[in-house]
Amino acid sequence: MKSARILMALFLTMPLAVPANAEQNFVEQFLNRYRPANVNLPASPSALSGQDLADLIRSGQIQLSVGDVISLMLQNNLDVGVNRLTPRSSEYLVETLYRPFEPTLRLQATINRNTSPATSQLTGAPALSTLGGAYAVGFSQTLAAGTNVGVDFVVNRNSSNSAFNTFNPSWIGTLRYSFNQHLMRDFGRSNNTRPIRIAQNNQKISESQFERQLIDLVAQGQRTYWDLVFTAEDIKVKQRSMDLAQKTLSDNRIQVDIGTMAPIDLVQAESEVANRNEDLVVSTYTQAQTEDQVKKLITARGDPGLVLAKLNPTQGARRPDPSDVLPVEQAIKVALENRPEMRQLQLDLENKNIDLEYTKNQLLPSVDLIGSYTQNGVGGTETLRAGFGPTAPIVSVTRGGLGDTFSQLFGYDFTGYSVGLSVQIPLRNRAAQGDNARATTDKRIAENRVTAQAQQIALEVRNALTQVDMNKARIETAEKARELAERRLEAEQKKFDLGASTIRFVLEEQRNVAQAQTNQIQALVNYAKALVDMDRAMGMTLKKNNIEIEKTLSASLAK
Repeated sequence: MKSARILMALFLTMPLAVPANAEQNFVEQFLNRYRPANVNLPASPSALSGQDLADLIRSGQIQLSVGDVISLMLQNNLDVGVNRLTPRSSEYLVETLYRPFEPTLRLQATINRNTSPATSQLTGAPALSTLGGAYAVGFSQTLAAGTNVGVDFVVNRNSSNSAFNTFNPSWIGTLRYSFNQHLMRDFGRSNNTRPIRIAQNNQKISESQFERQLIDLVAQGQRTYWDLVFTAEDIKVKQRSMDLAQKTLSDNRIQVDIGTMAPIDLVQAESEVANRNEDLVVSTYTQAQTEDQVKKLITARGDPGLVLAKLNPTQGARRPDPSDVLPVEQAIKVALENRPEMRQLQLDLENKNIDLEYTKNQLLPSVDLIGSYTQNGVGGTETLRAGFGPTAPIVSVTRGGLGDTFSQLFGYDFTGYSVGLSVQIPLRNRAAQGDNARATTDKRIAENRVTAQAQQIALEVRNALTQVDMNKARIETAEKARELAERRLEAEQKKFDLGASTIRFVLEEQRNVAQAQTNQIQALVNYAKALVDMDRAMGMTLKKNNIEIEKTLSASLAK
């Protein structure tokens, strides 16, 4: 009794010894568990500052390199902003699967009062009136090893007007420790944490999918940039061709004026000027469309056309270098190590292995070890009589209460225990066998997908390297064709000046030179785009552009 009072006093005074700020922090942290989560999400691209894009504007033009396009795209592109959320959603899904292993505290209080007429002299009163209360506190948790543990403390208080009650009011307390351990089916961490491990792999798969989407977007941005480079250079070619045609027309007019050329020959020169002007107009509008495509990639505005500044690419297509490509075998090896699709399929195969091991465990019977330990105590006002019945003289009255109950509970004088074994044996087990067969089949499918994807990657790498080699060869042939076209034009112009040719052949050779120059630019741009496709096929797009997937996922978190 005395020890119980001392413990109760310590319990009541303990909060007084805790600093006020520490107690407040503890309460705040505790209450935060039951409030909506403070989710840190990447800010939407529209919420980001457009200052980076504005900083590149010079005299109404935006000076862009490939690196600028990629950097602006990572900050502002709407597709990147949307795709970045999926891995974070998968991360939060993993947290929800820890729910079965979270400890639970149960509190319950019940009060009842009842009056009923006596039906027997043993009732102890003409009309039985009772007042009762049940108070329970329980704790339970499921462990990853397949163990269920619980602690339940129950106190019942009862009082009545019956003269037969020895304790009135009475306090009856029970403290029960229990556990249940799976021994065969659902035994061990690997079986009970199966959904969590699969979800963790799915989170990594989601990150790999984001990486693949980012690779495609970056490659698209690079290809679109080189299209912009081509249109800018092609306009220069078309403008030079237009200027040359106009100069030829002007020279011919002078010859007509002095009588060395027939006026009819001017029609052909005028027609050529009109045709080349049309080519220039088409190239100009093609450039505008390509600029809109680039603006869509680098801005979050609903209408990319609202970015009125003209885009000016600062990088030109370079000539091939021997270090641009790797040997085929080495390139395929690099691709198999870096392609996110291979990591996705490997993680999926790991999930299938987890599922297969789980279904094997589910074939076993259910065998559970059950045990409990109980402590009991009773207290209250105890009335002892010299005999039986309400009229028997009272010998003594001992005033007691809840403290006596605690003294008996933790005096370990009234205890009990139980140990048992529960076995459930399925007599058919058809469902578990079917699930195991399904898991075995799914694993084989996943293995075949890994092999098929490796084959597809090898083919893509070979095709990408072939495209690089082909466009490298086209650069050489295009340069040679341009040189020959320029020489033919020079020869034809000399013949025309000597009167041995006509203006029609001169204009035709001028057009051939312009087309050869366009073809050379196109060959250089196609080579640059082929290198982009090769990096994509090898899974090296992000590494070569110094993009870290972890930083991209966590970039610009909303505070």
